[in-house]
Amino acid sequence: MRSSIMKSMRTASRAAILAATLAVGAAGASGGAQTAPAVQPASWVLGNVTVVDTRTGRLSPGMSILIEGGTIVRVAPARSLRANGARQVDGRGAFVVPGYNDMHAHPLNPGSPEGGLQLMLANGITGFRQMSGSPELLAARRAGPVTPPDAPALLATPGNILTPPLVAPTAEAAVAEVRRQREQGADFIKVVALPPPVYLAMLDEARRLGIPVAGHLAAQLDVRTASDHGMRAIEHFGPWESILIACSRDEPAIRQEMAAMGPPPPPAIVPGVNPLAAVQRALANPALLATPATLGRTRRVLDTFDPARCRDIARRFVANQTWQVPTLIRLRTMQFGDDARYRNNPDLRYIPNATRQLWESLAQEFGQRITPDQREIFTSLFAAQLRLVKLFDEAGVPMLAGSDYGGGWEVAGFSLHQEFDLLGEAHLSPLRILQMTTIDAARFLGRESTMGSVAAGRNADLVLLGANPVAAVANLHRISGVVRAGHYYAPADLNRMKEEVARRVVGQPRATREQVEAQRLAYHSD
Repeated sequence: MRSSIMKSMRTASRAAILAATLAVGAAGASGGAQTAPAVQPASWVLGNVTVVDTRTGRLSPGMSILIEGGTIVRVAPARSLRANGARQVDGRGAFVVPGYNDMHAHPLNPGSPEGGLQLMLANGITGFRQMSGSPELLAARRAGPVTPPDAPALLATPGNILTPPLVAPTAEAAVAEVRRQREQGADFIKVVALPPPVYLAMLDEARRLGIPVAGHLAAQLDVRTASDHGMRAIEHFGPWESILIACSRDEPAIRQEMAAMGPPPPPAIVPGVNPLAAVQRALANPALLATPATLGRTRRVLDTFDPARCRDIARRFVANQTWQVPTLIRLRTMQFGDDARYRNNPDLRYIPNATRQLWESLAQEFGQRITPDQREIFTSLFAAQLRLVKLFDEAGVPMLAGSDYGGGWEVAGFSLHQEFDLLGEAHLSPLRILQMTTIDAARFLGRESTMGSVAAGRNADLVLLGANPVAAVANLHRISGVVRAGHYYAPADLNRMKEEVARRVVGQPRATREQVEAQRLAYHSD
């Protein structure tokens, strides 16, 4: 079954070069965690911790959490919680929050390093939304859990991505694929590239059948129309300028010009060049596919940015409950493709040499091809995207934290923490960022009764932090333990997971925890 899944998703990857022309792709990493802690007893107590309420940020110190199997049974003051025969784990000094959820990731994709799931768990990620699927993946999930217990849970997955040539660009084909995926058990429909009339026919059928739609918008499709037709989640703010066009004072003229130009042509097939290699390069950094004409339009959109128009869009998103998944780290690694902070990231020790060489070659190409004027456009574009995050948050637009792990310069698990930092740069509060990766993820999935908070009846998926996460974004990184499906991973377990990936995947010599932390401290202080 595993081989058939990989074969199907390789086919999807070959088709995805068209998705790259829209600015964001997803070539991910496979491989599960292989390090498990000692077998847990039937019940155990995590004692003397401070529980963080993800809805209000309220802190409850001196609490203990009784866990049986994979479920939280009771949360009560430590002095009053007695569980005879239960194992006791002293969590003194720790702040406990629900496990983090990466709500846009590709860890089940083929062709990238092993250990992605392992690194995610070691970074406190206990669940993820897989953003590219296949009929084989859906069949495998029907047969049982797709990820092992010592790895993040697969929270949701689509079937095949709706993009040509996987799906013919006709309304009939798109509607038929929506029906097919609903029968196969897809949690949602992932769309990347469809003509606007086809896109709307697909949205209408999905809404009729009650299956959500998430994904990209073609720039030619008015985001208001997509929201009104029931679009559930827009990824990467469009991507590119799909939302920002609606914030432009020149929107009518820009749309008229785009309609006259027609849709962009598919990328040319270069004789003698491996098409799959071309796909991999395009997906690693689609920003390199931007043409001078495209960037010129981007400059015009940015120069005519109108906050009032953006607030109108935000109100529509709130009314329609159209969620946003910014994936700022993915946007920044593309738009600053040769940034030294990515090229010198010590976490690249977990990435195989072949992948690192690909990313480095793209960084060199970025430096050679992107002119100073174009760099300024990318810089202004990212500043506008940060501004959108804050504007939407102030308006109450529902948003999720996702990394789009699988793109260039992204390392599994660590990339979600980079997303936290960028959301902080957008001036979101630490509590809002915590909510986006916990309780908001639960609300989006309709699972608030089982995840997103530390309370009786919830899944025993938890993160222990060494400092108050509501006080500073940096404290979201201070992981001192993880509980996944009722199993407790101490700091030594988490460090061992990371080191196993470095040895098994990259073949590098073992580094001490102190050496790794010293490297990371130096890197983040630049």
